[in-house]
Amino acid sequence: MTPSDPEVDALYFDGRSSRACAVRLSLAGGELLLLGEGVERREALAVLRLSEPLGRSPRLITFPDGAHCELPDDAVFRGLLTQSGHRDAAVVRWQFSRTAVLASLVALVACLLMVHEWLLPQLARRLAEGVPEALTERLSDETLDMLDVNVFTPSSLPVARQQALTARVLALTQPDVPAVRLQLVFRKGGRMGANALALPSGLIVVTDELVALARNDDEILGVLAHEIGHVSQRHGLRLAIESSAIGLFAAWYFGDVSTLLAGAPAALSQAHYSRRFEREADTFAARLMNANGLASAALANILERMDAPSGVAQEAGPGGAKTRPAPSDYFSTHPLTEERIRDLRGP
Repeated sequence: MTPSDPEVDALYFDGRSSRACAVRLSLAGGELLLLGEGVERREALAVLRLSEPLGRSPRLITFPDGAHCELPDDAVFRGLLTQSGHRDAAVVRWQFSRTAVLASLVALVACLLMVHEWLLPQLARRLAEGVPEALTERLSDETLDMLDVNVFTPSSLPVARQQALTARVLALTQPDVPAVRLQLVFRKGGRMGANALALPSGLIVVTDELVALARNDDEILGVLAHEIGHVSQRHGLRLAIESSAIGLFAAWYFGDVSTLLAGAPAALSQAHYSRRFEREADTFAARLMNANGLASAALANILERMDAPSGVAQEAGPGGAKTRPAPSDYFSTHPLTEERIRDLRGP
């Protein structure tokens, strides 16, 4: 080491004791030269391990025998490396390149979009298909209990009317195998209004307001066919799973869905299905209705009235003026579009 060699201060640790020794480093001919009180070493750069720059943290040089140096001033050391012709690994250089950082951010956003739009839904579908029947029943019962406490009140619909509607629904020939096991329960909808809500086990809540809003039973059957589609495709479970990516990963990795589904009742009671799920349920409903000699336009007709501006519609009935319930909050859980109505009515 000559006086003209560029040098940098460092602390040297021999790997056998915790004592630090102040040394001076320089580079020459592809070698690192180290000189301090009682210490003199010469090592080829190729055999040394250089840590990556990390903010203001000291940079480390590790020798093959476990000894290492700490360099407080990384900027000076980088200058020595550049003068010697040494280049850091590509990933290290990219950290100091605005273009590389920007490209990495774009790639990260693209990956997150791919995970959200494709990977997560696919994993959610697989996981939902593996949820045991006993767990879906418990989940559905807990969700209904929650809604009974916070939203619903007992139905005032005559028992005979409930039984007639239930019989018609259970008599439907379902187009998919295995068929969905159905159970209808009736409630006053409260703030949920004219609505029907499908839970994962096949339990479907029908509100009195929906029955009152319908002009005929075919319209009610259309709404229920749509809900059966949600059950058939396991949309509720998939939505609950997708709402927690961390829970999804844990359930997939550890094979335990019980923890993931612990918060599912709240998610199901506030379900906002995606357009994809709504289209799938509409398609199922149209097939089910056609298979049973019903026109899918009946579903479109009642959906159109549900989408009307809020207010109380008056409609004459056999007993004179009859008050119909407001279109309600049905579309807080069933986003309606003109395209959906048009598809249901057909050409």
